[in-house]
Amino acid sequence: MKVKALGVIAGALIAAAPLVSSAAALPAPFEGSSTLQADGVVKSVDQANHSVTVLDAQGGEASFTITDTRNLAQIRQGGKVHIRMMRNAVISVTQSANGQSAAAQIAQLDTVQSVHARVESIDHVSGIMALKDPNGSLFHIQGRDPAKITGVTPGMQVVVAFAPQVSVAVAPAQ
Repeated sequence: MKVKALGVIAGALIAAAPLVSSAAALPAPFEGSSTLQADGVVKSVDQANHSVTVLDAQGGEASFTITDTRNLAQIRQGGKVHIRMMRNAVISVTQSANGQSAAAQIAQLDTVQSVHARVESIDHVSGIMALKDPNGSLFHIQGRDPAKITGVTPGMQVVVAFAPQVSVAVAPAQ
């Protein structure tokens, strides 16, 4: 019985070896953050609920719940503002530039709010990566520990799993 069980386990390990070796060649998931900054004109302010509705230069409208309220009392309807949103994320390489993949990571990360993207460029000194999503939009993520992104190269496919909390600050535009 023990010999048969060991044979089954050994067979499973041998069958899984190609999957493990290709996944092992990919960099481990790492933490980072995404920061979006924009200017606009205040359409409305709700001091009690810490929210601001802003119009951008193209007439687009967005409402924000402000988490960093230090400057909120200075914000007035019709005034120009600068919005800064920061969101933490975990970045997982799901496919190398030459096509090796880690399907298990993709399946796991699809359960949270995530974005699939391709690494366009990377600055290994600062840890800043330029990523392109499937719609062609370019966005940037800064890795918290540049040493953890040494194996990341342009062309790799990643999944960026965003934290549900967003830090939003607003300040009068200069």
